[in-house]
Amino acid sequence: MILQDKNGFVLPELQLSSLPTGAVKALVNTLGQRIANGQYAIGKNMPMEPELVAEHGVSRTVVREAIKVLSGKGLVRTARRYGTHVCDIDEWNLLDPDVIGWHAPDSPMAQRIFIDATQFRLVIEPRAAALAAANSTQIQRELLRMSSEALEDGNAIEEDKLAADFAFHATVLDASDSLILKQFRGFLHAILNFSYSTGAITIADSRLEPGAHTKVAAAILDGNADQAERQMRLMLTANVAIANSL
Repeated sequence: MILQDKNGFVLPELQLSSLPTGAVKALVNTLGQRIANGQYAIGKNMPMEPELVAEHGVSRTVVREAIKVLSGKGLVRTARRYGTHVCDIDEWNLLDPDVIGWHAPDSPMAQRIFIDATQFRLVIEPRAAALAAANSTQIQRELLRMSSEALEDGNAIEEDKLAADFAFHATVLDASDSLILKQFRGFLHAILNFSYSTGAITIADSRLEPGAHTKVAAAILDGNADQAERQMRLMLTANVAIANSL
């Protein structure tokens, strides 16, 4: 979803959006962060249910629901008499925005996740840009124009740039008119958050091509699929180089 207010674009809240609010959501966040950042080590067992109930002041039902969510994201698995086991990272759903978002900038896997995620964007977004050139609506083209202009604003603060950056790339995915590509909006949301919070991408980064977003937008607005794909590839190739240099 692209959100705007009178001051420009607003970054939407996407994490844990499918969960009920309240104690379950809070506990899932806490336990997910502990796993992602190594407090609960891979290959080891988490505290038993009574310990989690006592520590967090919640019911057994809340603990069980939270563990079910973490299990669904591939972080843990449970077995009777053996407790809750933290899975190997290969089993984690690393396309899940929550799993990405739980990693602190200095977490053991933060750099690897950012590099691999940036390389993955290079696989999917250039093709999405080509499809957007053919399928975008007038409203989507206007969003691309406005968000690319906002990203070129030299006086923009980091929060505004992040919101405009998400608006731009999420609109490209939407404009592709691909049901599958649209599913990566949450993933994109998490990776951009991660990029800005770690300082991997800054407002004025000499390694980024000036006007890169504007060039992608112009190609899409012109209906030039080849040029849209090329310009998006050039922009994301620079991002991959930045990720690999961290």
